[in-house]
This record gives sequence, C-alpha cells and structure tokens, in this order.
Amino acid sequence: MNSSPAAPELNESGRIDGRAARGVRTRTAIADALYAILREGLDDTSARAIAERAGVSTRSVFQHFDDIEAVHAEVAARQELAIRPFLEPVDPSVPLGERIDRLVAARDEMYAIIAPLRRAANKHRSTRTSSFIRANLTRLHRAQRDQIAATFSGEIAGDDRLALRIDVCLSFETWEQFIFQHGLTRADARGHLTGLMQTLLSS
Repeated sequence: MNSSPAAPELNESGRIDGRAARGVRTRTAIADALYAILREGLDDTSARAIAERAGVSTRSVFQHFDDIEAVHAEVAARQELAIRPFLEPVDPSVPLGERIDRLVAARDEMYAIIAPLRRAANKHRSTRTSSFIRANLTRLHRAQRDQIAATFSGEIAGDDRLALRIDVCLSFETWEQFIFQHGLTRADARGHLTGLMQTLLSS
C-alpha cells in the first residue's frame, strides 16, 4: 500500500467513485484517530487502538497502510503542510524588535501544532524508530536554521556562534521546557523567548 493519500477516482460519468470516496474517508479517519491518541498522550498506538478510535476494523488499518509507521508518516506529512507558513523568514528590513516578535510568535504557533507528535517521538518506539519521521525532523531543523539566517542576516553576519545560540533559544526543546516542564502558558513562554532573543541580539 502507498503511504501517501490517494485522490478519489472518477467514474465514467465524471463523478467520484463511491468506493474510492469511502476509502479516502476511512484512510482519513485512521490518521485522525492516531493524531487524537497522540494529542491525548495515550500509551497505546497499536493498530487495534487506532482502529477502535477510528471506528474501523484492524484489518482496515492494514488495507490502507503498509504498517503503523505508515500511519505515523501520514500524520507527519499532514503536519509538515500545516507548519509550512510558520517557516517563512521575516523580512530583514523590518525593525529588529518586530522581527523578534514575529519569529517568536511563528515558532509558538508551529510548536503548538507539532507538540503531540514530537512528544510521541520521545515516548513511543514506533515513532522513535520511524525513518520517515526522522527525515521530517531533519528537514524541519534545516528549515528552521535557514529561517533564522535569513531573518537575522545582518545581525548574524557570519557569526556561527550567535546563529547557534538563536537556534537553541528558538528550538522546540526550549519552548517545551517552558510549557511542559515549567507549566507556563504559551503567552508567558513567548515572553521569555522574546526576552532571551533580545538579550542575544543586543549584545
């Protein structure tokens, strides 16, 4: 089975084939079920648990996906599309304070979207060992570094140490420390990240 979504087929009259449409709905329900399980922080991400949440049979899961990793890949691919707008660089001609505010806000929005899958990646073996998810994370890290380099091109100006510090400051792990470890609200976390960024870029 292909792990990417299949478009509904058209019949001879140009209408969507009913069986194909049902297949797309079932596939979507399976991916939605896994995402709901991850969001709730539940331990069981087995085919049985996913099928039960989706209201389908376990057999249906493997009719639409090669394996559980492929279901995780489907969720990760959706997230990759959802977060793409938050990886656009801020125009470096914009005043520094506004650039910091806009980038911190973008990272906060993005991390709120990806947090369930990132937390699951640290918790569940199926996500820790997924080559697709590892490749997604590598692409994400590269895009984040590129965004920083473009947004603060004048301030960084070849200073690799400063670029690294900004990367760490704006990383998911730093955001997660504020939100998950210290129990701060997202608004408070944004305030701390903004303060750290101002300190880094004013020195």
